[in-house]
Amino acid sequence: MIEELGFSIACYHGDLPLLRGCLASIKYFAPDAPICLITDGNFSTRSLERDYSAVTLRRADVRNKDLQKWSYGYGLTKMVGLWESPFERFVHIDADAVLWGDIRKNIPPGNFDFVFNEPHEIITEKIQCAQYFDPTLVFPIFPYFPWRDCPFFNSGVFVTRRDLFDMDEYMRLLEFQRVTPGSLLAGEQGILNFMVFNALHTGRLTAASTHLQSAVPVLAKPELESRFRFENGHPVPWFQPTVIHWAGPKPWADNLEIFRDPMDHFRDIATKGSLLHALLPGTRYAEFDEWMCRDVLKSLANLKKQVKNFIRN
Repeated sequence: MIEELGFSIACYHGDLPLLRGCLASIKYFAPDAPICLITDGNFSTRSLERDYSAVTLRRADVRNKDLQKWSYGYGLTKMVGLWESPFERFVHIDADAVLWGDIRKNIPPGNFDFVFNEPHEIITEKIQCAQYFDPTLVFPIFPYFPWRDCPFFNSGVFVTRRDLFDMDEYMRLLEFQRVTPGSLLAGEQGILNFMVFNALHTGRLTAASTHLQSAVPVLAKPELESRFRFENGHPVPWFQPTVIHWAGPKPWADNLEIFRDPMDHFRDIATKGSLLHALLPGTRYAEFDEWMCRDVLKSLANLKKQVKNFIRN
């Protein structure tokens, strides 16, 4: 029996083309799962709420004023769900990812507070300081824990309980990140890894690692094509459920070098009923969708900001 878990996805307007594929994959592989979208910015999610029975947590809905003020932007938006999610326990998945099987089946038995992805690469000193945190900067300020053998994880997919972490600690780490460049890296990834392994060291939570995701940048294209195949237009399950995560270059329609078939497939499913999809065949609709969400909306947002500045001055 699969324990019912919510899915939490953080997004801004530029994520919408990939978010549609992400949501379509959840509906395909985990149709009973409730979904919460945590949005950064003012854009409509009405059609997504309708099509995927999703709820939206907007910035104005966030009760904690510190979270509302400081925990938005690259990577940080997802952290809001650690305290404000409507689900007591949930799977976080980045918008640039799709399910390939029901990932809930991979969660190990036991009442673990936090479940993270098994190590997907060897963490060298260079990777440690580029993707997680710089111990020489962090530990003079924050409590030390034996970090060298910790299996630090990519935070694109994880399972957690709500209200598990200390809010004051998070706010101190956020402030330190703002004033100390190069200390806590990759948006929220360094902060979340620090909080998880610090709490593990002090016995404040229980955790387990398991296979949750396949990180596209660390797998060769032939391996990806072998793992994630289609037969008669349908996904062929791999030997275990996984989340395909484009943790690096994104599977945009104009990115011809990257392996992107699974995202293309689910984006196509998500938009197939629209009139524009019928009028723009092949990748033309995907290109139009990306142009609207990434370029036009960004330009409108910048214009709005410039007008406000002009009025103030």
